Amino acid sequence: MRTVYVCLGCAGLYLPPESMVYPASEVPASPVHCALPACARRAGETLEVMGVPEEVAARMARRAAGLDGPVRRPRPGRLARGRRSAPGPGAARNRLL
Repeated sequence: MRTVYVCLGCAGLYLPPESMVYPASEVPASPVHCALPACARRAGETLEVMGVPEEVAARMARRAAGLDGPVRRPRPGRLARGRRSAPGPGAARNRLL
């Protein structure tokens, strides 16, 4: 199964080569943006405004795609002090109850 990435510049889905290097031009592919120059520029500006280095954003994209181990989900039941837990799916009242 191949990983499909989402471009940070245009929000389009793209599928880079498995080697993460485009064979025709030997340009490395990025897990953060697609191959369009405008998207590369826009993604760079976005990461600069957010204060995130591109290496960290690439690592986060790989982790979110599940390439660096299993995707971690937040544990349910951890609440801030003084808050009630969220009700389960069967706790909702409906017309039949």
